Amino acid sequence: MSDNPETTSPAKVQCTAAKDPAVRLFIIAAMAIGAAIWCWSDRRPYPEVWDFKHINDVAAYLLNNWGPFLFAPAAIVVALLAIRHLMLRAEANDEGITLRNKTLRWPEITRIDASELKKGTVVLETSDGSQMKLHSWKLRNFKELIAFVESKLPDVERVAPE
Repeated sequence: MSDNPETTSPAKVQCTAAKDPAVRLFIIAAMAIGAAIWCWSDRRPYPEVWDFKHINDVAAYLLNNWGPFLFAPAAIVVALLAIRHLMLRAEANDEGITLRNKTLRWPEITRIDASELKKGTVVLETSDGSQMKLHSWKLRNFKELIAFVESKLPDVERVAPE
């Protein structure tokens, strides 16, 4: 075994979730909560007439009285998506690669599609048609993961980046 750390390959590569997508989702959730609070505090009385001349009164009533019932659940859903993203893990070891509890074994992978590598996406495909998308924006240590995958799959079909 060599003493040079650059020539030894790791036994496994672990990638955790990048924080940027989750932060953006939490910001959207906070904006939805703010909209729900604003609508709740600015409730309007029931409009006298529901016709085109009073469309502004009708719209204000609908938004301010029913908006919290729309914005609050939307904020909860977006916050749950952010939490789900923060739990994202990818791990590649000697047996295969795992992402979101889906595992692809190295012998199963028949193609590496790196045609959208400039956008930060690499797709691993198997012979039965299943795919695994790896995103550089969503995962830390993306370069190390791709280098490890390429070292484990020297003889598969590759689609080069454009």
